Amino acid sequence: MRLAWIPFSLATLPVTIVLLCYLYSAAADLIPACNPIFQGCTTISSAGRYGVAYYLFKAGMIPTAVLLGVFWPLCRRWYVSLGRPDSPGLRAMVWLGVISAVFLIFYAVSLGSSGEFYKFMRRAGVTVHFSFSYLAQVLLLNRLWYDCRRGLLEQLSPRIPMAMLTISLLMFALALYSIPVGELIPDPGNVVINIIEWNFALLLFGWYLPAGLAWRRTRFRAPL
Repeated sequence: MRLAWIPFSLATLPVTIVLLCYLYSAAADLIPACNPIFQGCTTISSAGRYGVAYYLFKAGMIPTAVLLGVFWPLCRRWYVSLGRPDSPGLRAMVWLGVISAVFLIFYAVSLGSSGEFYKFMRRAGVTVHFSFSYLAQVLLLNRLWYDCRRGLLEQLSPRIPMAMLTISLLMFALALYSIPVGELIPDPGNVVINIIEWNFALLLFGWYLPAGLAWRRTRFRAPL
């Protein structure tokens, strides 16, 4: 079966779920109302912590994690199907991607629970998920960029790895900027950190959109 719907779902499902959670929580006066992407009045976690949003967030994030766990092994199979050799980098990509999916489940399950253990699970879940997902994306991008530049992937438009590279560079810039903000620059209310978090998450999941275009353009098919 054609499987481009998986990366397309990864690009749309979590964003839609978080947006619905935020709109509900803000309308119910459970969190501040603003444009969090630009104003950073609240965190992503707060959007899915209260009321109906508590259940909606889990109902969206856990299937997203399952799709991630399926996506990365299939991504390795897709790349090999293009006539390119397997490599340790692709195998590492799979492990990083699957681990990131597992920690996204830890984060979703522990969100809204009290206690130091659940607090640790939330922090570990979001940190490992973001960092390992980004590293997996970079490993795939490295192979795509190298092979496209050498003309070894004629069936793939060079604009696709260029879009992936642009998104990855923006995420890298946000991560770098968060270091001085978090450690050196005063940030009352963590407004700047919240803005970085919202935008990084949006870019992280938006990265799967060009991946879906790549799968569709190359007509990738595999048993699910």
